[in-house]
Amino acid sequence: MSLIYKQKQPRAELVQEIVKGCQVSELVAKVLVNRGVESVEQAKAYFEHSVKQIHDPFLLKDMDVAVSRIVQAIQNKESICVYGDYDVDGAVATSLLIHFFREIDFPIQYYIPCRMTEGYSMGSLGLKRLKQNGTNLIITVDNGIMAFDAVDEAAELGMDVIVTDHHQVADQLPNAVAVVNPQRKDCAYPFKGICGAGVAFKLLMALRLKLRDIDYFKDKTEPNLKAHLDLLAIATVCDVVPLVQENRFFVKEGLKRLPHTRKVGLKALLDVCDLQHEIRASDLGFQLGPRINACGRLEHASLGVELLVETDEIEAWNKAVYLNNLNQERRDIEKTIVEDALQKILNIEQGDDAPAFVVQDDEWHEGVVGIVASRIVDRFKKPAFVLSQAEDGNFKGSGRSTGTINLIEALRECDDLLLKYGGHEAAAGLSLNPKNLDEFRIRFQEAVKKQTQDGFDVKELWVDEVLSSKQISKDLVRELAQLEPYGMGNAKPVFASQKVKVIEKRIVGQDHLKLKVSDEGCDLDAIAFRQAEHFDQIQDLVDLVYGVEINSFRNKETVQLVVKEMDCKVQIANCKLKK
Repeated sequence: MSLIYKQKQPRAELVQEIVKGCQVSELVAKVLVNRGVESVEQAKAYFEHSVKQIHDPFLLKDMDVAVSRIVQAIQNKESICVYGDYDVDGAVATSLLIHFFREIDFPIQYYIPCRMTEGYSMGSLGLKRLKQNGTNLIITVDNGIMAFDAVDEAAELGMDVIVTDHHQVADQLPNAVAVVNPQRKDCAYPFKGICGAGVAFKLLMALRLKLRDIDYFKDKTEPNLKAHLDLLAIATVCDVVPLVQENRFFVKEGLKRLPHTRKVGLKALLDVCDLQHEIRASDLGFQLGPRINACGRLEHASLGVELLVETDEIEAWNKAVYLNNLNQERRDIEKTIVEDALQKILNIEQGDDAPAFVVQDDEWHEGVVGIVASRIVDRFKKPAFVLSQAEDGNFKGSGRSTGTINLIEALRECDDLLLKYGGHEAAAGLSLNPKNLDEFRIRFQEAVKKQTQDGFDVKELWVDEVLSSKQISKDLVRELAQLEPYGMGNAKPVFASQKVKVIEKRIVGQDHLKLKVSDEGCDLDAIAFRQAEHFDQIQDLVDLVYGVEINSFRNKETVQLVVKEMDCKVQIANCKLKK
């Protein structure tokens, strides 16, 4: 595959205005403009860290109706149940409500569906259990916007439902007491990018205001919602929502509070991950999130909620260790399936020359197929679906895209072959009858090929700047740290260097590539995660695309390149950004 890295060229006059107005370097100013900053005022807001960035929760449509119904339930001592989801966002959103209601001395129940037997969102089995437990009011978090039948069934069973969600909205809404979702077309909330836990947090903000108005806290201490930003930061990062506007505040403030959290379950999880001091957004996504997710993939997601709301230190430690072990088991299972899937790809008629991949095995674990699909995409830079056999005998699985192919558009061209499908451009899920598998593979590959104008021979990736090794230093890394937290919508700066000399290469860990490179007499360490398969292809001179970080090892700090791509045929193409 040929790789073309396009260097962004922001407007020079705007860059200089930001340099002077914000007292930052030209490189930082360039990165800001590359991230969509269009004025000095916007640049200053980028560095601002203030509650002024938080929007009024009552701007969310139906928020007033939702909190009025919850206050009524509190006053009448009704039984409230939070209906969560099995991913990190759903687990955190559920935990936020539990913590809040404990603090106002009004205990509530929670229910998390089983990924394997119940699937996503509210379902009949869960509703019947809640009815048996005497539930009067259900509050969904991170789900429910498409649960039309389930909301109607809840009403038939005598239970009211408040839906809080952040996923895309259909032409109709569920017939709930209130539907709180910034994606509603009739919702005036100014920022659509909050996650499910973010919507839940907004609900708590509004509920606290309403309880304050009725003098509920006359003899009680008001909950400190800022103390729960440690949890909200985890969900915001792990759900890959844009780290801009108020999400940026949530994560920055949450990262500041995490090392000092008073939540014993969260503290135990930090200890298991060996994260006691400086914690970055990447640690939430790569350390904490996978451990919370692991229980939902292999066992039951309620284990994650149990840890996050635990109050006993010994129990919290035991649960954190258990989740850590589950995550290791998940990684082992994932590694085995990845190896099997790669072998199957090479055995399929077109092998790795196919425009996309659909691989299946009856024995693969349903809980990890999405991660395996991501690994295949990382390896081949092509869309992939990984399927396993469900209990009903049909194939069920997840797909991931390269970022240039719209999976949902591709699946629409195969919908007559599918029992069910959904998701978005980059990630999707589906189920199909085994008899349609071969036809689906052909049609899906055709649909992907149709979206690709020039085939998969050329991959484009934007870089913020082309650097020489002499420009890379600890000071540069620290300067760029002003732009953190990085994530969706605020990508970590990406740089390129051309024709650097490889003076050392070795494989470390399971499949990582460790390099020492030299350019203009300056030596630098580099790490290429999960790229050990390229070991024999590395030539003496390579072009690299990378991020920069400070690596601490044995009390010694060194600058390290984190390699995204390497290819000795790279061409840097200068492309001006639109004004």
